[in-house]
Amino acid sequence: MPLTLLTRGGKSGTCNICGNVGPLTEDHTPPKGCVRPAAMELQHVTHRLAAEKAIKTKANDGVKYRTLCARCNNALLGGRYDPALIDFVNRVSALLASDLALPTTMPVAAKPALIVRAVWGHLAAVGVDRYLKGPRTEEFRDFFLDETLSVPPCMNFYYWVYPYRRQALIRDAGSLDISNGGQAMYWLMKFYPLAFTVWMPQNGWALNHRDLASYRTSKPDDIVDVMVDLDPVPHELTLEAPTTTQAIMFGQDSIVANSRPPRGRILRV
Repeated sequence: MPLTLLTRGGKSGTCNICGNVGPLTEDHTPPKGCVRPAAMELQHVTHRLAAEKAIKTKANDGVKYRTLCARCNNALLGGRYDPALIDFVNRVSALLASDLALPTTMPVAAKPALIVRAVWGHLAAVGVDRYLKGPRTEEFRDFFLDETLSVPPCMNFYYWVYPYRRQALIRDAGSLDISNGGQAMYWLMKFYPLAFTVWMPQNGWALNHRDLASYRTSKPDDIVDVMVDLDPVPHELTLEAPTTTQAIMFGQDSIVANSRPPRGRILRV
């Protein structure tokens, strides 16, 4: 049975980030400065992986969630944190588009303390009426609202190049690695040219990707050289499809998004 994909909360309700009750606004996830809003078709990730004929939800102007108050969405995400994420994304995009023979790893000037908040904030917007995030709800909220706080020690912000068209937005996934006993909960956001995961391991399980949390001591406006691995490129379905040693469980708010085909006849020449 297809899962219902909810993206529009009520016009008033509880903000997914700060928990305040009041008018809600729409958040583009990923932000508009990173991807151009376009008509999309949404599916739950498990239906996509199983190639089932599931009902697709249409999104005419990109993926948007009406789940955030105006302060969290506009003043903090759009006004403060997103510019750092957009700049980082554009710099990586320029590297992938370059005709030069570049080293496999390149430094990219960035503000990691702001980027991690942008990533977390947009993923926190996923899902209707999803303010509660377990026992660390207030700790995560305070980290977003107060940019002087360090990344909570229970969180990693892994990132890698993602030169693929399909987008993914996954909240509250769980993974178990039977080879090492690793357990983790995670959120995941993928769009060209980068993928990000908010990784919350239960027993110190680390992934083999670069981690923005390694810059946790940097101040909000510190510009540092963030290392980006251009090669090898991880598989498109990393942290979406299980591996021979890794099992994955997905919650309801786990979607993939593809551009909708144009209506009418398509001529190929």
